[in-house]
Amino acid sequence: MRPHIAERYGQWLVHHRGIISVVIVLLTIAASIGIGSRLAVDSPIDFTPQSLFMGDGDEWERLQQYEDEFGVEDNTLVILVSGPVNSPEGVAALQALHDALEPIDAVESVDSVVTATIAARDEGGMIAVVDAIEDGPDPLAPALSDPFLSPMFVAKDGSAAVLQVRLGDDLQAIADLAPAVWRVNDAVQGVDLPEAFRVHVTGVPYVRAEVVDMMIDDQELFFPVVTLVFLITIISLFRRFWVGLAPMVGVLIATIWTMGVLLSTGAVLNILSILTPTLVLVIGVADGIHVVSRYREELARVGDRAVAMGVTVRRMSLACFLTTFTTGAGFASLMVAETKVIRDFGLQVACGVTLTFFAVMLVVPTLLAWIPITRIGEPAETNHGPAYQRLTRFVTTRPKRIVVGALVLTAMATFAGRTVQTNSQMLEMYQPDQPTWQAVKLAEEKTGGVIPIFIHINGAEGQMVDPDVLQRVGSLEDTLRSYPLAGTTMSIAGWVKHIHALLSGSEAWPETREAVAQELLLAELTGDLPIEDVLSSDRARSRIVAFTRDAGGREFLRVKRAIESKADSLFEGTGITIDVTGDGMLASHGVDQLIRDLLASLALMLMVIVATMWLLLRDVRQTLIATVPNVIPLLFILGTLGILGTDLQTSNIVSFTVAVGLAVDDTIHFIVRYREERAKGSAINEAIARTFIGAGHAIVLTSILLIAGFGILAFSPLTSTHYFGLLACITMAAAMLGDLLLLPALFKWFDKD
Repeated sequence: MRPHIAERYGQWLVHHRGIISVVIVLLTIAASIGIGSRLAVDSPIDFTPQSLFMGDGDEWERLQQYEDEFGVEDNTLVILVSGPVNSPEGVAALQALHDALEPIDAVESVDSVVTATIAARDEGGMIAVVDAIEDGPDPLAPALSDPFLSPMFVAKDGSAAVLQVRLGDDLQAIADLAPAVWRVNDAVQGVDLPEAFRVHVTGVPYVRAEVVDMMIDDQELFFPVVTLVFLITIISLFRRFWVGLAPMVGVLIATIWTMGVLLSTGAVLNILSILTPTLVLVIGVADGIHVVSRYREELARVGDRAVAMGVTVRRMSLACFLTTFTTGAGFASLMVAETKVIRDFGLQVACGVTLTFFAVMLVVPTLLAWIPITRIGEPAETNHGPAYQRLTRFVTTRPKRIVVGALVLTAMATFAGRTVQTNSQMLEMYQPDQPTWQAVKLAEEKTGGVIPIFIHINGAEGQMVDPDVLQRVGSLEDTLRSYPLAGTTMSIAGWVKHIHALLSGSEAWPETREAVAQELLLAELTGDLPIEDVLSSDRARSRIVAFTRDAGGREFLRVKRAIESKADSLFEGTGITIDVTGDGMLASHGVDQLIRDLLASLALMLMVIVATMWLLLRDVRQTLIATVPNVIPLLFILGTLGILGTDLQTSNIVSFTVAVGLAVDDTIHFIVRYREERAKGSAINEAIARTFIGAGHAIVLTSILLIAGFGILAFSPLTSTHYFGLLACITMAAAMLGDLLLLPALFKWFDKD
């Protein structure tokens, strides 16, 4: 009888391993060249809000229109100087920083109390625009008394001051923005200030640039460390150096192929798909271990390399194909998501998983074919049969207790995670002990915050200088100011009331539109006041500018809804509309939508996996049985987040997709081996016992390996990597318990055929 095609392929790999090895090397070199060529041209990573959430849509287009009229505030670096700034030495320090920053070509302007002017009343009762700094021991006294400069530019107690460094509007892509940010940072650090002063560089652009650098550094550090831990662990588990090296080399080559294909075709890695190399490594090494374990098993049985490899490939090709197809199809299903970042993530990981399958079925067997038979070792060296025999007895004699116990644990995990909600924060990638986290919190304490939001108010020509409208705008500003997240605010209503008070000595509003226009004209003629920042030239549009604290996306969206509701009642019947926007609001909305979209896509991903498994297994009962262990890790992750008191954020949401990918792979390997043993005529207990010794042992090895590797990631200072490592360990532990206890218990209970 002619051997099966997969069996012939395995034997062919052994007989032609030399030629195949050359082809593998050439393909790897080509992929490496593709990676190098792309890196030489530009950065393949982009985490800017525009690329993640806000690159299209009506909200983004409206923000662009507002920025064309009023200018871009979201590209402003915040230089916080702490110390006795209300002193001649403090003013000199601020001036020195000005002198260092203004010549930088990427800097459009530098604003601070050094260059600021304030509106004052002269002896004749008219408006005079004077410098915010005066001679004397308290040089910042005028600035401290001005409502538009304190606390926006100087803390009310004079213990800190801010320089706002506005970068060019065209610096949006991280490849353009980051060099400008670091030039500003270098210039600031190069200024020699007295010991009493400390300088902190922060702001939205700085956080964006630093997070990208942190993630790249994290990948460069932890990817090789995890690879080394994987290698050491797998060699220790197999007790053979070359046997342990084979699956690791195979998945590393798969990673190079994946990144070569993606980068050569112009792919851009986002905040989710940056984990593609790690996912390829994880998913590939699991299949690689199963291939190696089965090869050792078959080699010990037949003693012939080619025959053993043929049987191994025949038996493992189905399981590996199922793991690849279901995982790849699951990630590919993310391409129907509304959010582009999720679509790209699904496509890129699906591509990587597919290439990993070919690498596992080509590279790993080829490498194993080079290892002398005497160096492969016996399965009995690491496979402790008595332990699996005891596990078999436990599972087959107490299936109902195991199922009930699993349901109880799952219910407890679900209960623990009941309070977990979607949220996002600018600082969610940072630990509290990191300098940037501390700098932002200090800026919030001293000057109100660094995240800009805007309330754009749109009406008819001249309507924004109507006293009645101004009072309504002032009321809306008061509403915004009443929320804890709002630090400092500025609006045309505030300016008009301030100017009128200077001219009349009254706290009332001007009585007519003409009076407002005259007072504004008088103020504009007397000097340089930033009124145009909040009022359009035709007086048809104005805005409220606020710098806010990093209160989290959920709070931002709550405030937005409250402001919109208040505005509806305030401006009813006036024809005026408002738009609450800015990076803070749009990013909060975008991240919230991303997380919700990913959760919805995750549900679709599960349905696709279940449907795919049914099509391939052709057994409704086994498909349902296989589904249960794959859901449990998801609920355990949710429970862990609840216990840790952590919200669903971009830094941890990807762990749910990883959980599905990891859990379904081991489940499929167990089911395929179980079906194989049942097809041979084994009874349920015997089939479970043989599956434990075969696929079950590989699952144990894989779980130990991945927990060891992911445990290293949990020590990362970057929260996304930290949570990825921690939650992946929880996933592997839950998946291993589900596959080695719950899954065989379900077979024992329900597989009566």
